[in-house]
Amino acid sequence: MDLYTVSFLIIFVVVGIGLYFYYLYEKGARLRYIEKGFCPKCRRDTIEIVDRKSHGCSGTVEMRIECRECEYKDTFTIEGGGCSGGRCSL
Repeated sequence: MDLYTVSFLIIFVVVGIGLYFYYLYEKGARLRYIEKGFCPKCRRDTIEIVDRKSHGCSGTVEMRIECRECEYKDTFTIEGGGCSGGRCSL
C-alpha cells in the first residue's frame, strides 16, 4: 500500500471513531433530558415510558420512550437494578 491509502484509512477510522463518540454523547444528553421528565424534541413534559423489558436481575433494562405531543420515539438500554432477597428490583 502506498502512503495515500494508509493515510486515507487512518483518517477514515479516526473520523468514524469521533462520530461514534459524538453519537454516544448526544444519546446521553437525550437520556438526561428524559430523566428530568421532558421530551428532548419539543421540550414539553409529555414523555412517557411505553415499554420496559428487563434482561435479568443483574442485566440491563430496555425502555421505549414516546412523546404524546410531537410523537418523538427512542429506545434506551440502561443498567438495571439488582437482586435483593432473591427478587429482582428496578
